Amino acid sequence: MSEVSKIEHEIVGEAEKGLHLHHHLGPRRERAMFAALGFFVGLGITRGITTWLHYRGAGANGGIIIRGVHIHHLVFGIVGMLLVGYAWLLLFAFEEQPRRLWFRLTALAYGLFAALILDEFALWLNLRDVYWQHQGRESVEAIAIFAGLLLWGVLIAPFARAVWRHLRGWLSTR
Repeated sequence: MSEVSKIEHEIVGEAEKGLHLHHHLGPRRERAMFAALGFFVGLGITRGITTWLHYRGAGANGGIIIRGVHIHHLVFGIVGMLLVGYAWLLLFAFEEQPRRLWFRLTALAYGLFAALILDEFALWLNLRDVYWQHQGRESVEAIAIFAGLLLWGVLIAPFARAVWRHLRGWLSTR
């Protein structure tokens, strides 16, 4: 069998097995990936809705108002994060090895609720609504830092460890 046909045979074999995440990612990295996915999707939806409301002239009290009180999306993020934390506690209580589906769903929810919370970082830092003011930039900076941490965990950390191992091996031969 030629070298090309061996490679083709391996590719076909891999495709027949299916391209499953658990073949390529460990459970922790997979959860980090789902959290990052939830974060970026949640952030896109949240920023999209708030921008749409702002340009439609909703003003400072646009969005969800209950009995004259503007309910910020930060509140939904906090409640959701509390529920996800409790769900994680329960996941470990029921089974020795909980199902991947539940960890995937809760990691996705964690990322989504983190986006809701961090999108209003300037609000809880300044204790007033500064979303569309200059101080609202603090939320964008908090989002960038958290997104960088998520991406580090998903993408960069394995590469950095591999480079470190390579350099350590190279230096030990010198």
